This record gives sequence, C-alpha cells and structure tokens, in this order.
Amino acid sequence: MTSTKSLDSCKTFILGLGNQKCATTWLYQYLSKNSCFEGGFAKEYHIWDALDIPILQKNLVTSRPKKHFERREMRYKMQHSSDFYFDYFQSLYKDSITLSADITPSYSSLKIPRLKYIKSKFCERDIDVKVIILIRNPINRIKSAVRYNLDRHNYDEGIELGETDFYCALNQYYQSEHCRIRTSYNETIANAYEVFDESKVYIGIYENMFEVSELEKLSQFLQVPVNHSFVSVGVNKTEKKGEEDSSLDMEIRSAYADVYEYCYAKFPVTRDLWG
Repeated sequence: MTSTKSLDSCKTFILGLGNQKCATTWLYQYLSKNSCFEGGFAKEYHIWDALDIPILQKNLVTSRPKKHFERREMRYKMQHSSDFYFDYFQSLYKDSITLSADITPSYSSLKIPRLKYIKSKFCERDIDVKVIILIRNPINRIKSAVRYNLDRHNYDEGIELGETDFYCALNQYYQSEHCRIRTSYNETIANAYEVFDESKVYIGIYENMFEVSELEKLSQFLQVPVNHSFVSVGVNKTEKKGEEDSSLDMEIRSAYADVYEYCYAKFPVTRDLWG
C-alpha cells in the first residue's frame, strides 16, 4: 500500500468502483441530497474505463467535438490531459462543498496501477479519496443487467444483436467478458484494499444496504447526516416470476464460484443473503 502525506480531511472524493445494477444510482441520489456535495456535470464520467479497458473503448472520445457539446468536450479533455480530470474536481470544492464523486460502475475492472495513480493525483491536491463498492448476489446482478439491456435494445455488452429471448440473452451474457468485469467483486475489492486502507473502502451489500443500520454506516463513512427517507426509496428488484431456470442458475453460480466463495469468507452475511 502506498503512503501519502497528511490530507485535508474536509475535502473528500468518492471513487465508485461498481458494480453495475447494484444501486449506484441510488447512491448518487443519496449523495446529491447533501448540501456539501457537488458532483459536477455527470454521475458517470467514463474516463478511466475508456482509457484502460479495451472492450469499453466505446466511451473514449477520440477527437475534440467540432460543435459545442459541453459534456463530450469535457470528457475529451479529461481523457486526453493528465491533469484536467483532477483539476476539474478540485475546482468544485468551494465554500461549503466538501464532497464530490465519480460513480462509474465499470470502474470495477480498474487495476492497481490506475487506482494508485488516481489516489496520488488527488493527494497532490490535498483531497482525500474514499472508495465505495456495491455488490449484489451475482446471479441476480447478472439477470438484472440482462433485463435492463434487453428492455433498451442494448447489444453492446455481451448480448447478440437482435436477441429478444431472456434465457438466450442470459446464457450469452454470463459467459461474456462484459459480465466478468462487472461481476468479479473479489478482484475489485482486492485491488481496492491493495491501494487504500480498509477504513477508506466501503462495501455495500445490495440486499441489506437499504436498512436503517446500513444507511447509518454509509452516512458515517461519507461524514454526512443520515437521510432516513432513503430507507423507503424503491429499488428495482431482479427477481421476476417466470425468470427461473435452475440448470442455468447452477451454471452461472459455478462460473462465479470464486466470487461467491470470496464474499462468503470476507462478508459472512452474504451467505445468508445470497443463499
């Protein structure tokens, strides 16, 4: 683990390292309700995934926009300048603003060198970095992603073009690299713990994170007041009648056995929550 100089604790950057369909939007909304938070122009910036992960280069802005599209131009600058991303977030901390974030679920596959780089660059600016990783029963996360992508006719993440059948799409998706990088919680968490003190890493478990006790833990980690109204915020559930195939479920569980085993050992409550 790299050492850093003493940081100004009143400025904190939240680096969201996933995971997709694990309530990252809920997390961003929770952050946004705090007066000390300024998230900038996006929830998901898609800077480091575009630069580091070959199958996600669709997020790379390869040329400066000819017309004025602020978000696209900002992403271009962040992806092509070594300091613009960090200077931009530093500029958000003013007056009572002490908290900002980049909650991009596909950052789940960022490697240790990139995490060290992000940490060091914010450290140079006296900004503390905290990491949040949200996890969910892998089978349910995978099914939720398939349903989401089918509903939106999204064929960019491991589902064959034109596929409409849920089971066929599920079979295609769970074996894809897109699914692997979004479901390998063990690798994401291990990489985060290698770079950051465990006290700087929050692991939220989807199946219980909306309970009062867990909301209080999250708020303490963020150093923000507890907003109890988020306990009752509706969350889309993966489980739907008619979407069960025990043989396919067993295949998926087997494919991600290392993830289940890691989480069962590291976070024993998942054994009860995930079955």
